[in-house]
Amino acid sequence: MINRHILFKRILPSILITTVALIYIGSNFANKKISSSQSIKVNFNLEDMNGNKFNQNNLKEKSSILFFGFTHCPDICPVSLQLLTNLIENLGSDADKINYYFITIDPLRDTKKVLKQYLNSFDQKILGITGKHDELKKIYNAFDIHVKKNDLGKGNHTIDHTMSFKIINNNTQKVGTMMHEGFSKLIVIDNFGKIQIPKNDVVNHVRKLLQL
Repeated sequence: MINRHILFKRILPSILITTVALIYIGSNFANKKISSSQSIKVNFNLEDMNGNKFNQNNLKEKSSILFFGFTHCPDICPVSLQLLTNLIENLGSDADKINYYFITIDPLRDTKKVLKQYLNSFDQKILGITGKHDELKKIYNAFDIHVKKNDLGKGNHTIDHTMSFKIINNNTQKVGTMMHEGFSKLIVIDNFGKIQIPKNDVVNHVRKLLQL
């Protein structure tokens, strides 16, 4: 069993990264005038883990929560998906009013079969998305997702990436962002850069942003 000291040493870098990210986001929003929503305009052709086509029209079916990650991610992605699973459960009947997407940043390894096996450990409402790199890059750019591949040698690699969830309504307008507070819970940031308080009331803030 990992003792508290070792666990703290492991999660401290992520906590510090999150803190720096929040400060950066807050200062960015403080110096910019932005509307309460930002339209996402992008055309792409991808596939979901069940072999169905996935494009910009799918984002108009319902409000959506999107997370960009990869199945070989050692910690951030599985923790994020577990937090999303908890959120879906806590939303109750409102959970069916939202689509949830795990969009790969590692299409070479994250095939439809791999995504399906990986996501089987989380809420079944979460749908894996993959496709050609050029098509995926379109959606990364549209949602301001940072992706940097790091070669580890011997054919192995890892990927640095944006850790936040993107929240959009069914008019494909970005209305907010969810982020980690350490590894323990989520916080919600609206499009004015305001961190929602109380932090533990994420469910009601998501309902408010998406007008559920």
